[in-house]
Amino acid sequence: MNDIYLGDDRLEDLLKRAGSPLGAGEARDLIRGVAAAPEPFDPGAWMVLAGAGKDAELEGQLAALLAETRAAMENAPADGKTAPARLAALRGELKRRRLHGFIVPHGDRHLGEYIPKQARRLAWLTGFTGSAGMAVVLKERAAVFVDGRYTLQAEGEVDATLFQSLH
Repeated sequence: MNDIYLGDDRLEDLLKRAGSPLGAGEARDLIRGVAAAPEPFDPGAWMVLAGAGKDAELEGQLAALLAETRAAMENAPADGKTAPARLAALRGELKRRRLHGFIVPHGDRHLGEYIPKQARRLAWLTGFTGSAGMAVVLKERAAVFVDGRYTLQAEGEVDATLFQSLH
């Protein structure tokens, strides 16, 4: 298995050869979801969704792309440079799905207060790293809700031109 991603053209060829229903773009979408999710018990189990059950080279390319995607996600914290793009992407998805808004909790899928890095949705979107809070994103407005312990922290971490900070 190759630990260096050889590009979308090679991935497209490998997917076709394996009889996968996915193209390279769809595989990238799948991998972004896998990269954002907590580590599973069987880290390679998701690869069957891409048709990689018997093709070692395809598995290697998928694993390499997953590693590349995870590294990019870890090295791209929400800050003044990334928060506008992430907020715009969320609003684009809201529009595509014809939704009026979205609530972004601090907690993970288990509603835990202490959550793994890959499940820190609130920090990813807003830059707020406190252990309690939530954001509400609407078509034209967005707000971060924090309790009194985090008022000053939110003011320092969250872009006030994008998110209104509320108690």
